[in-house]
Amino acid sequence: MVWFVIPALIGPFFFEGTVTGTLYLDMLQTSILPAIRELYGDESFYLQQDGAPPHYHRDVRMYLDENLPGRWIGRRGAVEFPPWSPDLTPLDFYLRGSLKDDVYQRKPATLDDLQASITMSCAAITLDTLQNVVHAAVRRVQQCLDADGGHFKHLH
Repeated sequence: MVWFVIPALIGPFFFEGTVTGTLYLDMLQTSILPAIRELYGDESFYLQQDGAPPHYHRDVRMYLDENLPGRWIGRRGAVEFPPWSPDLTPLDFYLRGSLKDDVYQRKPATLDDLQASITMSCAAITLDTLQNVVHAAVRRVQQCLDADGGHFKHLH
């Protein structure tokens, strides 16, 4: 899993096996939020999640309500994330595809090779690229607003 913090990249963080709500909560507490707070302090960011089951886990939502009151976006979050909205998630509309293309060009043969390739690809992402992703995200959000929350993918 790669965490994308605009305009920075933290991670990647790797899970062994299936990501559960409990594993995700542990990573939020020990790695993800501490890394974000190191970059931005304690009060100057929002955390955006999609509706993945580990993100929706009751303990995860309770933890975020306590630690980021009013400042997290997700399914049943302080700010509701619109369902089926991958065009509003920079990870979905840019990072996953770009990383996947770069990682698989190297043809990793083992899990260790795959993790090394992911780490190298993440390290190679430039600040300019991240800023372009931010601008694209803002355009997509504006298109969603202009469409009054309706379908807007055809506008790209």
